[in-house]
Amino acid sequence: MSGVEGMLPVTVPNRRVRATYDRVAGLYAHTIARFEAPSQRRAVAELDLSPGDTVVDIGCGPGRVLPALADRVRPTGEVLGVDAAPSMLAQARRRAGRTGVTGRLSLTLGDARRLPVADGAVDAVCVFDVLDLFTRGDLERVLDECHRVLTPEGRLCVVTMDRASIADSTFLRAYEWAYRRVPRFETVGCRPIPATAVLQGADFAVQSVTRLRRGGIWPVGVFVCTPAGAADSPTG
Repeated sequence: MSGVEGMLPVTVPNRRVRATYDRVAGLYAHTIARFEAPSQRRAVAELDLSPGDTVVDIGCGPGRVLPALADRVRPTGEVLGVDAAPSMLAQARRRAGRTGVTGRLSLTLGDARRLPVADGAVDAVCVFDVLDLFTRGDLERVLDECHRVLTPEGRLCVVTMDRASIADSTFLRAYEWAYRRVPRFETVGCRPIPATAVLQGADFAVQSVTRLRRGGIWPVGVFVCTPAGAADSPTG
């Protein structure tokens, strides 16, 4: 994968990162996930889903945006939430039950690097606050899987911390400092990535980029992409 110079390495095994999120799933669901949810719902709107679409949410976590996805594709569409942490899926199942969308939604334990989804089976893939968890090699595998499961006209929507925002963001500079220096901070796994370069290097055409700030301080980018060669010219 070209163009990813400057991206901080993930210094702990993925299984350790996964174990961290599995252990803190309940706390995460009521704290950070609430903070992330508005920008993730904005990403769902940017994806412009249609009734009848099939969608996969990779790393669905406690499932805060799954009801919004299900609402966009009803009555005949399907949403599959995939997460590698059993406790996150348990949180997502409880939320789905409370919101009454279980008929249009299925949840499964799975690895983003080996998705339990057939080739060319889905119209859209969501990867919200997940790509920044992976090493360079694993990023390639995850995005290869996105290619594999998407239809030729499918869309990929990514929400991530983007290194392009670091120059203007005290928050992201502090985040990278903590990632390097604070003991055990690296077990959360995520750090800013050069998102455009990563996506283009994986043969996705970036169609639009929306810059948001969570709580006015935490910048993230919303990237809507299509498989390269199947896309029109980027719109922004």
